[in-house]
Amino acid sequence: MNNRIKILSGMLFLLIMAGCAAWGTVVPENLREGITPGLSFSEVSQNPSAAIGKTVLWGGTIINTIPHSEGTRLEILQKPMGYQDRPLEGDESQGRFFVERKGLFLDPAVYEKGREVTIVGEITEERKEIIGELEYRYPYIVASHIHLWQKRPSYARNDTLFYPSPCWYGYRAFPYDFYPDPYCYRGAYWPIVHPLRHSHFRHKAEQ
Repeated sequence: MNNRIKILSGMLFLLIMAGCAAWGTVVPENLREGITPGLSFSEVSQNPSAAIGKTVLWGGTIINTIPHSEGTRLEILQKPMGYQDRPLEGDESQGRFFVERKGLFLDPAVYEKGREVTIVGEITEERKEIIGELEYRYPYIVASHIHLWQKRPSYARNDTLFYPSPCWYGYRAFPYDFYPDPYCYRGAYWPIVHPLRHSHFRHKAEQ
């Protein structure tokens, strides 16, 4: 029994270590070592010039991709990062920054608007650009690593309403009536999830 506990404990420890190692695997370990600790995007965006020479790990979504003779420049909308340093979905953002990838052509058809990226790079300067009528101060980063994330799966949305309901002998109980349901097993009680259109509610309400 003691040996079995030791073996199980060892396996659990290995799984935990593997899980910890999986966190942040998109960024090579040798690049992580050079990242300036405790330097947040909000702190840098207030005064980008004060952070020149610092190396950061940031994530966000692409706003614009501009290839040029010396490489490619990306304009990024910053996003907080989650598991494996992937930018989180949602509208939360603290601003924008530029990323320069020297010597590489990044195709705008691939690095298109809305794609998620995680970058590691050194802040080299502050650049000022006009957004609308506002002069905006961009942290400008020369990237040593850019990870382009796969697109998230999209799910079609419709007016289908899902609700749990039991079955009695091939019929489904509904607040309004009983009606035949092919998803019910005749002679059995089985809780399932069955799609019902909103039009059914409207039809019942009008009666």
